[in-house]
Amino acid sequence: GEDAFGKKFFHNLPYLTDGPYYAGIVTPVIHYCMGGIAIDPAGHVLDHSDSPIPGLHAAGEVIGGLHGKNRLGGNALSECVVFGRTIANRLDLSS
Repeated sequence: GEDAFGKKFFHNLPYLTDGPYYAGIVTPVIHYCMGGIAIDPAGHVLDHSDSPIPGLHAAGEVIGGLHGKNRLGGNALSECVVFGRTIANRLDLSS
């Protein structure tokens, strides 16, 4: 079949409908910063010898080096969400 716009192919089907879903508002602001704090894949901030600093984490546009010498446009929000959730899921907030 076709949709209302004549599209015949739907490469992203089937849609997953069981969530959870997350949304954010994206608005134009100051452009992306390529430099920043060094982190490991778990979001731990690294010291000058590339060792994790216990208890210190970073996410979003304060981190640097994730994209190398250039970046893919539009990645800032997903970068914030991915590393924010990665860090949050690893923190022990019981104390």
